[in-house]
Amino acid sequence: MQKKLLKALQAAGLEIIHPLDQPFDPSQHEAVMTEPALSPEDDHMVGRVFQSGYRFGPQLLRPARVVVKQWNG
Repeated sequence: MQKKLLKALQAAGLEIIHPLDQPFDPSQHEAVMTEPALSPEDDHMVGRVFQSGYRFGPQLLRPARVVVKQWNG
C-alpha cells in the first residue's frame, strides 16, 4: 500500500530529496551535525542522510536532515 501511494504521489509531482554525496544546500537540507572531511574536495558535501526530504513542485515540504562534511586542514 505504501509503495502504491508513493508511486501515485511521485506521478503527481512529489520528489524525494536524498542528497547523499551532493553539495550541502541550506535551502533544501537541514544540517544536524558535521563530520571531518578526508579531503578538501569533500568540504560542504553531504556525508550521511538521517531523514529524506520531500518537495512537491517548487514547494519544499520537509528538508532532508543531513550530516555535512567539513574540511579543517
